Amino acid sequence: MSTPPSLDATRESVRRSQVAARAAPLIELRHVSKSYATVDGGPQVTIIDDVNLEVRQGEVLALLGQSGCGKSTILRLMAGLIEPTHGSVLSHDQPLDGINPNLAIVFQSFALYPWLTVEENVQVGLVHRRLAQQQESDEIERALQLIGLSGYENAYPKQLSGGMRQRVGFARAIVARPEVLGMDEAFSGLDVLTAENLRSEVVELWRSPEHDWLKSIFFVTHNIAEAAFMASRIVIVSSHPGRVRQVIANPLPYPRDTHSPEFSAMVDQIHAAITALVLPDEPAAPVAVPSGAPAPSGAAPTAAPARVESIPAAAVSEILGLLEVLEDSEETINVFDLSARIGREFGDTIAIVKAAEMLRLVDTPKDDVLMTQVGWYFLAAPLPARKTLFRQAIMRLRLFQIVTEVLEATEDKRIGADVILERLAALLPYDRSDRLFETLVAWGRFAEMLDYDQDTHTVYLPQHDEEDDEED
Repeated sequence: MSTPPSLDATRESVRRSQVAARAAPLIELRHVSKSYATVDGGPQVTIIDDVNLEVRQGEVLALLGQSGCGKSTILRLMAGLIEPTHGSVLSHDQPLDGINPNLAIVFQSFALYPWLTVEENVQVGLVHRRLAQQQESDEIERALQLIGLSGYENAYPKQLSGGMRQRVGFARAIVARPEVLGMDEAFSGLDVLTAENLRSEVVELWRSPEHDWLKSIFFVTHNIAEAAFMASRIVIVSSHPGRVRQVIANPLPYPRDTHSPEFSAMVDQIHAAITALVLPDEPAAPVAVPSGAPAPSGAAPTAAPARVESIPAAAVSEILGLLEVLEDSEETINVFDLSARIGREFGDTIAIVKAAEMLRLVDTPKDDVLMTQVGWYFLAAPLPARKTLFRQAIMRLRLFQIVTEVLEATEDKRIGADVILERLAALLPYDRSDRLFETLVAWGRFAEMLDYDQDTHTVYLPQHDEEDDEED
């Protein structure tokens, strides 16, 4: 009687773990930092700083973090596509010199040659193996069969769906027979069902005893459930610059049941770690709430913070929606429940909560989102009072203080958008200045403290009569 395949896979996983415990890391980053020079010749921007990380035999390692934290930079360093500014990258305990021949990467954008057929695109992965023609054909046929693309050898990428094109990327990586399969947000461009199926197939590929040449998988993602489903070890990276903040072991056995209590507990553990990183429990300074109408003030407080903090890409309507959810929930809601309630990804939910917290409309003790007294007042106030209160809140933020100072210094209280964009890029080099600019203008418009003229591409201070506020 033959041994069940699932049992074979389990025994193989145990064997790999035992071998991994004795082996040197397949790839290792030791005190690695990576910086880039800015376009205007200013000080260098550090993308990742003092990163220590090992890719071990017999594991699936996930690098989890928000966009812009340097996850892809770490993968490219491991592949030898870029060199570190400081520190060293090792392969099998030896300094990596040039491209890492033991690592193959599947990219988010498919990265296929549109003028080549499926078979020819996969053949690119065989360049370094130098096989005979018949051997190449056999390898390609096996890879396409394994990845579910048999019969599409002569199709061109434009004739395939997104999921099928990504399968071609995986087949191309597989024929190279890498020790480490790297994936850079490889499932993020796919529909939910296709991504789900492909994740399961990749995990089974790694677990299969037939593919013992594949010793590890290393992937970067911002998807918490994806990390919990695939990874045996999860590394959480902070932003600006990227640093390793926490490592979470995932002992759940394969194949994993996404509906099990154990899986839910693992997702909650990762959620909690990221929430603590992005929304730390730091007591905010008390804010006085007016007993009547809000006090008219567009000026910044005298004791303004010197540090320039970015603002999350959250619309005013989303912030208001958060307060309405809190009102329905009688003041407080768990941040994980909130994400499910509003039907948004956890990262988007965190951005909205972070924005509301910066404006002191909510507080975030532990994993809860709690309406503050200011938040209750804001929600109950009529629109003119909301605008005034919002103006007071954003003028406590150093970023808005700087922008208004720049505008106040001009004769006509107007300046080109390109000047503001350059200033934003200099102040917050890790952020996308165009997205930051859009949020800045949207918040400023709602507060009636700045506006943007699309015809002249200028930012300006609208005429604002403080006596109007007093009448409100």
